[in-house]
Amino acid sequence: MQSPVNQILLRFFNRINEGMVVGKSIFIGDNLDIERNMLDFDVSYSRPYSYPFKLTFTAAILCYKGSIKTTVNRHEYVVGCNDTLIVQSGSIVEFLSGSDDLKIIAMAFEDKGNESLFNSSTMNANSYIMHRSVPMLLHLEDDEMQMQKRLYKEIRQFYSKVDVTYRSEVVKGYLYVSVATFLSKLGGISMQEKVLYEGSRENELYLQFMDDLQVFGSKERTVSFYADRCCVSPKYFSKMIHLASGKTPIQLIKERVIVEAKVLLNSTDMSIQEIAEALNFPNDSFFCRYFKQEVKMSPMKYRTMASKK
Repeated sequence: MQSPVNQILLRFFNRINEGMVVGKSIFIGDNLDIERNMLDFDVSYSRPYSYPFKLTFTAAILCYKGSIKTTVNRHEYVVGCNDTLIVQSGSIVEFLSGSDDLKIIAMAFEDKGNESLFNSSTMNANSYIMHRSVPMLLHLEDDEMQMQKRLYKEIRQFYSKVDVTYRSEVVKGYLYVSVATFLSKLGGISMQEKVLYEGSRENELYLQFMDDLQVFGSKERTVSFYADRCCVSPKYFSKMIHLASGKTPIQLIKERVIVEAKVLLNSTDMSIQEIAEALNFPNDSFFCRYFKQEVKMSPMKYRTMASKK
């Protein structure tokens, strides 16, 4: 499976040593001063890069020039000049492209194992992203983005000059300032997020369901489990989810399981049996029937076709 660093690199950067790295779980990089464009980069992976893929880290992209188009958790986003997109771990990315003139700063860090860095509520992603299944799209003013750019370049200089022992402290300082900037712009979230956040009871339950699917979707497939998580009856839960989405909880659970299966078929060399076990199926035969019923082809045929794209 692609590492978090490789996933966030995509074709935006070409070498890990061009960024700020803390251990194996934090990467902050940019292509601000590189004359080449995206198409000049050639990132090699052990397995061809394909969609969909599942983020195993929280990511933030600050766009200074150009634009990015992406589909995250079935919603489309366009990240333009002075925009920042924050996506939490567990999100499914089904499409991602950038313009040739794209200039960005990208951050990627795992949610766990970084307690020494993220030990304050202001550094807790959940404190500034209301729902993990809904990416946060923020817009900064020109002067704010220029301040961010100057800060980043200063931090990069400090990072390159201090002893390696203290580099994590430099990264920590930069992340604190960056998150403070994001927090101050919460009033500028897009109308799509506002509609979702300020909706009715059915929307509240739907968003909680989507958040829970992002965490438990690979293991839990019963409506009662998710209804219990929301402290309501399965019947009421099903009614509210259908009102909010036009789909039943079972349909949405199946969609999540299938996309999780596609991720594993696309981005890993796991056997069909191993994938069946990872997705909590009793055996590989049951998994193959389940997958074929929804996708109209076997998991192996899907993997073969995906590898040719």
